[in-house]
Amino acid sequence: MRHGTDDRPGIDELSASEQAAVRSAAVWYFKRHARIIADEADDESAHAVARRDDFVELHAALRKLGVPIALPDELTARV
Repeated sequence: MRHGTDDRPGIDELSASEQAAVRSAAVWYFKRHARIIADEADDESAHAVARRDDFVELHAALRKLGVPIALPDELTARV
């Protein structure tokens, strides 16, 4: 996941329906990939760690957007 600032518009510049669409897509992705990421919880390869970090950041962002979604138990211990 890319970090930092750039000239792209922020989420607050999206319409309410666009924000809802982004939120819905993120929730779908989270639910679809939760088990896959959790199954790699003990994998310490750089790729698995980066995927896990991005997934945990996605979880935090969804919670900030008011989505009551649980992080898989396998990842909760690592946060």
